Amino acid sequence: MKIVVTGGAGRLGRYVIEELVGHGHDVLCIDTVVPTEPACHSLAVDLREVKGLFSVFEGADAVMHLARIPFPYTANGFDPASGLWQTPDIAVDTERFCHNVTITYNVLVASLEAGIKKIVTGSSLAVYGLYYPSRPNAPDYLPIDENHPLIPQDPYGMSKLVGEQLCDSFATKKKIQIASLRFAGIATDEQYPILLERQRDPLCRGTGALWSYIDVRDAAVACRLAVETNFSGHEAFNICAPKTMMEEPTLELVQRYLPQVKLIKSGLQDNWCGYDAGKAESILGFRAVHLLVD
Repeated sequence: MKIVVTGGAGRLGRYVIEELVGHGHDVLCIDTVVPTEPACHSLAVDLREVKGLFSVFEGADAVMHLARIPFPYTANGFDPASGLWQTPDIAVDTERFCHNVTITYNVLVASLEAGIKKIVTGSSLAVYGLYYPSRPNAPDYLPIDENHPLIPQDPYGMSKLVGEQLCDSFATKKKIQIASLRFAGIATDEQYPILLERQRDPLCRGTGALWSYIDVRDAAVACRLAVETNFSGHEAFNICAPKTMMEEPTLELVQRYLPQVKLIKSGLQDNWCGYDAGKAESILGFRAVHLLVD
């Protein structure tokens, strides 16, 4: 399968390309910069220029859209005193929001124009509105599946929600398969020491992430499976490890920090993730295997 990967020079993109190439796919990496040691053919492309994408996508079977500009507050905006997130730079956040939504729209338009049949987009668990709240918020139930309400309060979560809504619309215009992968925080070897530090303080970034994460190698496998699996229309999938990053049993954490939240599954014991990746397992055959606790 000929697959175009946007953002292929990024942290996740590099692993995705290695995963795809390793499974025999013909991959084209496009990014604003060409990787110094590319694992496949690479082009420097500005996704804001939609006309240039038509020729780039021509002849491709699938597009994997991972390109984005990150929002700084997602790393440093948490206020421990209030337990909420601060987004002080409204102007810059607005520019990044517009940029990310624009390039997603352009990728979808160019994909349909080029006759591409499969698209995978990088979304986030932030669409549920619990990761970066500016006002107190709690889940309606646990574990959170893809049917949970989507009410993000922050520009990053909003940008991912708008991206998914665009996918919904494009999937109704033409027969096309689109997978939106709602990733937990992606961990590389460099991030694991940080996760181990967070084990000591369950509230160091609030409760919104529900102590979830996904290893970058597992995230790359999820991307490959999403493009290799056949289904109809647009589907969203939670992509996270089946266990939290904490050593403490999840039920004890929930009873201590989210006692008002009801559980919708029985028999939950020991360490289980507050975001349910069961849909990805049943449809894509995906289950994360790189676990911090183990």
